[in-house]
Amino acid sequence: MDLRDILNQRLDILEENHVICKKVADYSRKAVERILEEKPDTEEDKAAMFITHLAMAGQRVLDGVVEHPLDNTLLDGIKKEPVYQRAEVLKEELLKDTDIQFPEAERNFLTVHLCNLLS
Repeated sequence: MDLRDILNQRLDILEENHVICKKVADYSRKAVERILEEKPDTEEDKAAMFITHLAMAGQRVLDGVVEHPLDNTLLDGIKKEPVYQRAEVLKEELLKDTDIQFPEAERNFLTVHLCNLLS
């Protein structure tokens, strides 16, 4: 089973168990494609962590659950990472594929996970 299949299977399980809705699952599947296009050699654990966070964040937003903001010290450290700019661009590209309006706290957490994935 390749990484695409593994990630999509994870999303299938979340959707089938009503942890995420179809809208979030479909959006997350598009994100899987974009992530693998950006970094085909992505490590499975990093990709799984990111895609799970993305799906759960999307569902939280739709459910009206507010995530606590990221610690500013951590965010400042992330901004110094060599892959930070690339992560920011990729995050914006991913968010253009949905009408889910991710708040700043969720957007910052996505950036952290993307920095991890891209490093």
